[in-house]
Amino acid sequence: MPNRRAIFSSYVIPRESIDLEEGVTKWTIDGAINKTLGSKSTAILTGSQWGEGWSSFQHPEQYWEDCGNHWEDMGEAYNGILDVTAAIQLNPDAGTAGDNVAFLYVKNLGTSSDQGLKLSLDNGSNYGIYIPPQGSVNLRGNSLRMDNVLVNKADENTQVEFIIAI
Repeated sequence: MPNRRAIFSSYVIPRESIDLEEGVTKWTIDGAINKTLGSKSTAILTGSQWGEGWSSFQHPEQYWEDCGNHWEDMGEAYNGILDVTAAIQLNPDAGTAGDNVAFLYVKNLGTSSDQGLKLSLDNGSNYGIYIPPQGSVNLRGNSLRMDNVLVNKADENTQVEFIIAI
């Protein structure tokens, strides 16, 4: 089986506002930092990721051949969105609970201010990472165990997309 990899990056522009005489606000790069920040990385993944169960985009009928002889009866394609109404462990396979995470990506699809998402990297003891509506987090794991990654709603129910891989 071919190897897989996740290529990811971040890009940050520190900005400050300057109020001009005409009542116009201009945004410029912060003079104290005076540059953009960011990085690019690659996480090498194992070739086998539980079929396609390593992302929220999985579904028992995600392929035409899995729909039997009645694919034309499928009224709606699976959209790859996971509903979060309580704490959910993102580990898709109980047999990999002790494996280390090579790459994790979580995006909060909530749109209102009360649809925040809490991400725990220590099996729910602490929800140390808050992901605001429309925000996302990606990271390389290495010493992070699969069974320690949980998400939970902060206030109201929300939806997420995710990729978790060994």
